[in-house]
Amino acid sequence: MIYTITLNPALDHYLEVDDLRVDDANRVKSECLYAGGKGIDVSRAIRHLGGDSMALGFIGGHDGQVMVALLKAEGVNCYFTPIARETRRDIIICNRACGTQTMLNTRGPSVTREEWEAFLAHLRVLGLRDAYVVIAGSLPLGVPPDAYRQIVGLVQRQGAKAILDADGPCLKAGLKAKPFAIKPNLNELRRVTGRPLRTDADILEAAMALQRAGVEIVMVSRGRQGLLLVSRSDCYRAIPPSVKVRSTVGAGDSTVAGFVFRHAGGKSLEDCVRFATASGTAATLAPGNQLCRLRDVQRLAPRVRITRLSD
Repeated sequence: MIYTITLNPALDHYLEVDDLRVDDANRVKSECLYAGGKGIDVSRAIRHLGGDSMALGFIGGHDGQVMVALLKAEGVNCYFTPIARETRRDIIICNRACGTQTMLNTRGPSVTREEWEAFLAHLRVLGLRDAYVVIAGSLPLGVPPDAYRQIVGLVQRQGAKAILDADGPCLKAGLKAKPFAIKPNLNELRRVTGRPLRTDADILEAAMALQRAGVEIVMVSRGRQGLLLVSRSDCYRAIPPSVKVRSTVGAGDSTVAGFVFRHAGGKSLEDCVRFATASGTAATLAPGNQLCRLRDVQRLAPRVRITRLSD
């Protein structure tokens, strides 16, 4: 079973305009609402790939109920912990004229100590042995700064594999519990290691250092330059085919989804790297926050170039 945890989810309001004019009225040409947040995006992407997962986290208010309805409509299972405050709403503005996307990310609600303890109690009653638990995104106000360390430790003590996709202090705290896998992008890797990482060799050495420190699998996403994976026994570099990018929203989450979906299915690391890279690339072909589509992943996967960097 695959679980995803999003402690600070968001209802994403996606807007398209012909040309965004500052300090002027702008007519919206199209708009959509999506259930958002990194872990939720992973659950949605897994569903698009033909798999199942359970989305966990906090939910509250009217926007929270809209999110639950949207997820159920997509066939995503949910087991959210209710909170008193309203789930946040983020704004994504797509400027058709220049192909840019402007994201307005709100801070989100405050979570009480009782709500945090209720969430941990939810985790403890789940049958997590041999499960995969993806923990992703930012922390809401009110939860402990070491929340990800607590969660990673809790789920792995129950026999699950924790996959952590976070940034800054959240990632550093989670690393103390030695998660099974992490997926930083290049900037996140720079921040967690404190290194400039100017060359490919620098990036590889930084990933290997994290692996030696106790993370079994380190994946570094590099956009058009592909995905680097370092494990105890193997190192792979995957380069995606060139595509026309429509949106980069959710590409990293689709990468995580592709990897976890295949790894949970018992596939080889090389297969997982290929499928993860194709999934992340496929997400860029879809507008807004629509994430990867299986037909695109299947078409792109054979075109991903894999290089093994170790014997």
